[in-house]
Amino acid sequence: MENMEKIIRWIEDGKQLGKVFSFEDSGKTFWSSVGIQKWRGSYKVYVDEIEEGKMVAEEYLTDEIKQFDMLSKALNFIDNNTKINAKDLRPCKGQKIFNPEFE
Repeated sequence: MENMEKIIRWIEDGKQLGKVFSFEDSGKTFWSSVGIQKWRGSYKVYVDEIEEGKMVAEEYLTDEIKQFDMLSKALNFIDNNTKINAKDLRPCKGQKIFNPEFE
């Protein structure tokens, strides 16, 4: 539980947390990015997913930002709608996963 408390503290402090990862499905490799950040009083979650073979053409299966009024809703969205759990998120160092100004 300590890890989740740290994640919640980082998010509430306005840090962008995320993870970039690959996974296999039906013999194909896919890449996904998941990010979350508290921005101007709401919580923004970014999710993208793309088949490795379609990266050059940038044909994303998913590429969206969702906005939530409560952190618990945002974390539930990540747990239930992505291939990772919110507890797997870490602070972004260097390049960000998404720009929270865009919707």
